[in-house]
Amino acid sequence: MTEPFRIRQARLTDLPALWPLARQLDSYNLPADRAILRQLVLASVESFRGRLPRTQARYLFVMERRPSNSVIGCSLIIAKHGTPSLPHVRMDVRTVRMRSRTLRREATHDLLRLGWTTSGPTEIGGLIVLSRYRAHPLRLGRQLSYVRLAYIAAHPDRFESDVLVEYLPPLTPEGDSGLWRALGAKFTGLSYRQADRLSITNKEFITSLFPRGPIYTDWFPAQVRRQIGLVHPAAAGACGMLRAQGFRFLRQVEPFDGGPYYGARANRIKLCRQVRRGRITALVGPLPWQGLIWAEPSRGEFRCVWGFFGISGRQIRVSPETGTMLEVHEGMAAHAVAG
Repeated sequence: MTEPFRIRQARLTDLPALWPLARQLDSYNLPADRAILRQLVLASVESFRGRLPRTQARYLFVMERRPSNSVIGCSLIIAKHGTPSLPHVRMDVRTVRMRSRTLRREATHDLLRLGWTTSGPTEIGGLIVLSRYRAHPLRLGRQLSYVRLAYIAAHPDRFESDVLVEYLPPLTPEGDSGLWRALGAKFTGLSYRQADRLSITNKEFITSLFPRGPIYTDWFPAQVRRQIGLVHPAAAGACGMLRAQGFRFLRQVEPFDGGPYYGARANRIKLCRQVRRGRITALVGPLPWQGLIWAEPSRGEFRCVWGFFGISGRQIRVSPETGTMLEVHEGMAAHAVAG
């Protein structure tokens, strides 16, 4: 039986429902800012229609509960994170070993070094599910996470060959960053929240004011050092899902808070390699597989469900219920991947 949840592209009419999700996450990719959120949805609508260049494209997915069509979660793809006008910035994490013959002593030190690129990777982010649905047995967060990878696999020409994800590290009870207090605030004069908001549209202050040379983490308080590169406990599950797909820590962190960057080559991501494309041939028959099934019946439309399906060559079989949820008919192109 098909469950009453469906993933589709975001629409402007979703803005009132997206606001509570943005307030819960309030991240760089999904900030609690109504004007930015509206611009994100507008960009997403045009991106799904194929009208924006890769440097501007954003793909915002929402999960709705049927038949009420109430939005209960979302996730995002940024087609290219790192452009001449808005570079992708990072701190490379390195370990150096030193030795003194005089003291007969060796020492190991971790250091950070600022770097950036104007031709960055595809980034996935903006993953959030309303709290009352997070323990659902269908693992709705996993569906919203994997749908991004599935879409990248189905449209490789729209995305970069490398895929990146950024995780928040542990923060203070006030939602502040110990690393920012120890480093960024001293060089910019901004609070963590001020810098985070400004960086959505402008990163010149980072590349201009941050120190260029190596920054030894020994200069930071011990608690700050321990948290560099750690994943926030609330994101541990999401990180585990992507690690299972082939994502690995890149030895790079976010300059503001030390949150880790994980990444993978798109063509080596487990799910991306297993996506099958075909046509709906019958809404009946044996359905041995379970996973994501999706269709794009017209330009700019995307509908995806978690359900049972069967594949034979380029023929995809789904149940009548799944066909109804997807709004597909026999002969229509579709994709599927076991999950």
